[in-house]
Amino acid sequence: MFTPRKILLSPSGRMGRKDFWVGLFILTLLSAVFNFALQKLGNTNTAFLISLPFPFLVLHMTYCVYGKRLHDMGRSFWPLTGMIVLLIFVAIIVMLAFGGTEYFSEFSQYDRKEDIDPEEIERIKIAYQKNLSEGNATVYNIMASIIFIFTLWCGISKGDPNTNSYGQIE
Repeated sequence: MFTPRKILLSPSGRMGRKDFWVGLFILTLLSAVFNFALQKLGNTNTAFLISLPFPFLVLHMTYCVYGKRLHDMGRSFWPLTGMIVLLIFVAIIVMLAFGGTEYFSEFSQYDRKEDIDPEEIERIKIAYQKNLSEGNATVYNIMASIIFIFTLWCGISKGDPNTNSYGQIE
């Protein structure tokens, strides 16, 4: 029998489709509650200190939930790692394509030690703000699609009914 603690904090073992969806629901719920709590705390030192370990904890819990499901499918953590690397790569490429390259190019004409006029900085920001904001929406949509497809693949694929190199199904 899986407990929320075992689902979210132990990366070893295997997990069936039903437990995967339960674990994903718990992970999503915890993330939403934590983000809500941080918004209520506002821009305080307490919120900052509490939020420092959160991305690492979410990454660990993600590896636990998806990893056990991948193990049940007879796979290692590499597809999950590949998806995370793909997300980072897509974010960089799309952000550069939507004005990021021109934005950096505008600033690259100045020497690092040179003081840039604040009005010039504001002019550059305003000139590329629209493109950058359009790029953010595109990045979000592409990344959400990648995560959705990967999650669907993990959630509907059949597991290995036999004992595999990751153990037996629990």
